[in-house]
Amino acid sequence: MWIQVRSEDDFRDRTLFYWAKLYTSELKKGEIYGNLKKTITINIVNFNLFECEDYHSEVVTAVKDRDEIFSDKFSVHFFELQKVNKKVDPDNRRELWMHFLNANSEEEFEMLKDTKVPIMERAVNVIYDLSEDTRVRELARMREKALHDEASALANAENRGRVEGRTEERNFLISKWKAQGMTDEQIIALLN
Repeated sequence: MWIQVRSEDDFRDRTLFYWAKLYTSELKKGEIYGNLKKTITINIVNFNLFECEDYHSEVVTAVKDRDEIFSDKFSVHFFELQKVNKKVDPDNRRELWMHFLNANSEEEFEMLKDTKVPIMERAVNVIYDLSEDTRVRELARMREKALHDEASALANAENRGRVEGRTEERNFLISKWKAQGMTDEQIIALLN
């Protein structure tokens, strides 16, 4: 399953490439082609890819100009989020999931929760729990930062106090020694 936000010129080619990689990755060296399994890819896109109103399109391999399927092992599904009906239908599970993936506000999640569909209620609660976990982690990070900031501020204040204390002590000794008649050279020698 892939989710694509922007339309890109090579999106269809990339979809085929990913499908082909999945399809061929199952075949082990020396196995027969008949062992290849049906491979389905699901693409959820936030743009309009097909010129139709339906938000779901399935692409299969068919013989051109005939209603004949070439192989049932190829299936690519596209869900175009921009085409999903704006009104939530609690009886349409597929559409509910499209609304869930497309939701980007608390109001939209609440609208899904209000459907009283148990799986939607659980899914919305998971989103809320994840959001709460994110908030809790951010609060813990901010608290830890505040503790580090406070410890650093205290250490810096203590260092400044020691330096200021040493400076005052040094100035006191210099003035005392000068009063006793010591030369600058003698005082420098004592301080070093």
